[in-house]
Amino acid sequence: MAKSNGNPRVVHLFDCADVGATLVRAARSQGQQWSYLPARDTAYDGADLLGRTNRLRGVAGWTARRWQLTLPADLLHIHFGTRVDIATRWPRRPFVVHFHGTDIREFYQDPRQRQRIQWGADNSQAVFYATPDLAEYALAARSDARYLPNPVDLAELPRWQPAPEPRIVFASRWGAAKGGTEQLELAAKLARAVQGTCIRLQGLDWGENAAKAAELGVELVPVMSKPAYLQWLAKAHTVVGQSTGLLGMSELQALAIGVPTASNVRPGLYPGTVPVVGTGSLGEQVDSIVAAAKDAREVSAGLGARAWVIEHHDPDRIVRELSAVYSSLSGSADGLKR
Repeated sequence: MAKSNGNPRVVHLFDCADVGATLVRAARSQGQQWSYLPARDTAYDGADLLGRTNRLRGVAGWTARRWQLTLPADLLHIHFGTRVDIATRWPRRPFVVHFHGTDIREFYQDPRQRQRIQWGADNSQAVFYATPDLAEYALAARSDARYLPNPVDLAELPRWQPAPEPRIVFASRWGAAKGGTEQLELAAKLARAVQGTCIRLQGLDWGENAAKAAELGVELVPVMSKPAYLQWLAKAHTVVGQSTGLLGMSELQALAIGVPTASNVRPGLYPGTVPVVGTGSLGEQVDSIVAAAKDAREVSAGLGARAWVIEHHDPDRIVRELSAVYSSLSGSADGLKR
């Protein structure tokens, strides 16, 4: 692989949970020649003449930017397994694929999408997966796939300032991908547990089960921008993570903010003692979550969650690890053969 000043020039294409953007910011602060191109903004596309014109302009502008970044690049880092078609477009470059969840856990099982995802895994220089639970799926697609922990950008996180009234905040959308039935069962038991107290339950108005959550007593708030969402988490006394036993980006951000965060984490997935509340049986989860909401500051101080996030999800450390992988790669000129 060609290198400039000893370091590969890498373009991160697309994104999930701002992982690509966070990695590129950290890399550039270390002097790495990485760049970033998110998916095209389709907000102004439409069926009328103005919408079609906006779409054509958007496609042309995005394509021109892709050419501008790709022509001098040594390597493409493609986020999300269904987007590997971009590697077949001119100018072609060697590429790596980064699985983020639904792409390899669900779409890979769909015969209509499997061939494309497998092509990306077969023809990439390397494959990464973003959460440890994805190992069984990613390794089935590519036996040397590597776990790359999601980076948490501490600089973008607000200071923890719990609201005057205690809040238990559900951080995820309401649906099967986030735990579905278990998520609603926990919400129902929490609603009964806080009845008659000043503790409020809040969640996002997002997902196929959102209306059911509202019926159970969860106050729904509109989907918001990322900065507003982080501010919302920072007002919570306890954050309830997805009911899958996993730590997604929202859970990691809440932990780094310092909010006591509930996650019934799967044993063995994460290193050391994971600094969460809300583990055990459903009843134990409820008791732990409510207790944390009533004494959030003391519970937070005992968890030391921010230090754990820094140790395992620091962007600078992850960039150094990723840089070493990039530097070890060698590929053909067209990037379509391993």
